[in-house]
Order: sequence, then structure tokens, then C-alpha cells
Amino acid sequence: MTVTDAHGLPIPGVRVTIAGPSDRNGETDDGGQVNFVGMQPGTYRARFDADKVISFEREVVVRAGQPTGVDVTLNLAPPTAAPPPAPAPAPAAATAEAAVGPAGMPAATSVIDLLDKQFIGKQPRRETLIACTGNTRTMMIQLNEPLPERLYDAADVAYYVVGGEGTARLAGRDTTLVTSSVVSVPRGTSHSFAKKGNRPLILLSVLNGPPCEQAK
Repeated sequence: MTVTDAHGLPIPGVRVTIAGPSDRNGETDDGGQVNFVGMQPGTYRARFDADKVISFEREVVVRAGQPTGVDVTLNLAPPTAAPPPAPAPAPAAATAEAAVGPAGMPAATSVIDLLDKQFIGKQPRRETLIACTGNTRTMMIQLNEPLPERLYDAADVAYYVVGGEGTARLAGRDTTLVTSSVVSVPRGTSHSFAKKGNRPLILLSVLNGPPCEQAK
């Protein structure tokens, strides 16, 4: 048996398996040939396998008293496609660190003393900074006129009524305030205040959020 490629060149190392009255197997040499002797007459199934060729089978008839020559042309197997590259790992999500303002100085303040020094009098509105540290800002707000609507995008704020009476408008709804009332306003909530009666409405506000967060 002689095994060649489509250009007529011999293919060495092809595994040849013969199944029939006399089973045989062998491998083609450098000249693409393999010989089997002592075969009984009959019909055989010959199979040709190699790593770089397409496997092939054919029927071979061996007759008594005469040699049988078989020429086989095998097609080269297509090149094996390289496996696709592994997908690149997704970049780790960057964890945004919350900005933190500088720590302030410890302080203890009397609201009554602060009012003596910073009383609103006849002004429409007065806001006095009490403390600012990290992400927390404490203010005293005195109102004779309504406080314009405020909204903090990224800060929560709580108000404590130190003196006077009034109303708080939270997201369009009014709530009555008296001395010692507490108002909690989540971030993203519009709110405003107005006094009732002759006395100013005095609020203590504690805002917690990004440093220097401003109302809008």
C-alpha cells in the first residue's frame, strides 16, 4: 500500500488497519508505504489514520495467487483553530471613598449665650455657624420671614425648635411646630420653614453629608 497527499508526496506515519479474513495493522514508512504478507483471499476494510490527515476507509479485494497493490490519496486535515483567548477579567469596580472634611476643634456652646450675642432683632433671617467638623455642620437659624425652600442632594439634616412657633413644609406638606419639636429631613427632600406669631422661629440644625454641602 502506498499513501500520498494530493500533490503525490508520500505521507509517513499513517496508521493502517486491515479488517477481514486476516486482520493486520501497520504504519507507513518514510516512502509512504506499508506491506502486509500472508493475506488470505477475500474482501477487507482498510482504514487510514494520522494526526494531520482526514481519516479514510476503503474496501480492498485480495485474490489468491497474486499481489494486490493499493494506492491511497489522503487529504490533509485543516489546521486546528486556536482556542479563543480567555476574556479579560472585568476591571474591579472602583470604590468611591466618601470625602471627609477636616476635623474641627471640640466645642461646647450655650444656646442662650449665643442668642444674646447673635439675636435676630428685626432682620428677616439670621444663620449662625456653631460648629463644623468632618461631614457635620451645626447651625442656628432665626426666622422673622419664611425660609426659602431648601433641598440637599447628598446630605441629611435634622432641625430642633429652640424657641417660637411655626410651620415646616416638607415635600409640599405643612406640619405645625412648637418649641422642642424635631424635624428630620432625608436627603433629596425639599423643605422650608415659617414662623407663627410675633416671636421669631429659632431652629438648631445639624446637617450630615459631604463637606461644604450647600442648599439649592
